[in-house]
Amino acid sequence: MPSPSTADRAVIVGRFLLSVPFIVGAGQALTAPGPLPEFARRSGLPRPELLTRAAAGAMLAGGLAVGTSIAPVAGGVVLAGSLASTTLIVHSFWRDTDVFAKAQHRRAFISNCGLLGGVIAMTAQAYGLRVDRARQLSAIR
Repeated sequence: MPSPSTADRAVIVGRFLLSVPFIVGAGQALTAPGPLPEFARRSGLPRPELLTRAAAGAMLAGGLAVGTSIAPVAGGVVLAGSLASTTLIVHSFWRDTDVFAKAQHRRAFISNCGLLGGVIAMTAQAYGLRVDRARQLSAIR
């Protein structure tokens, strides 16, 4: 088996670093969910405590799948889905009336959009879709 190239090592390190916020955040939400169930309750979702723990479990599983490179595509799909839905529920800044809370949630929303972009790019790379291949596919249509 050939030794990993520098690019391979960079991908492994990048996946690990990308997984850290998901693993840490999920661990915190599982042990001390704090206000997270209240955000779900305000959004009208049923069983907010259970949904909070389920979302945290999904992020933990996805983060571990990506961070260990065991199943980066499946983990990336799980992370993208859970991050998108959680961001819309927890950081719905458009609902805030308090200027300070609105600004905090807007910043977190934008940060999560960037994180989601990283997850999508990592998942596409893990699946084998390169930028030049994407260009070829779009030229066909």
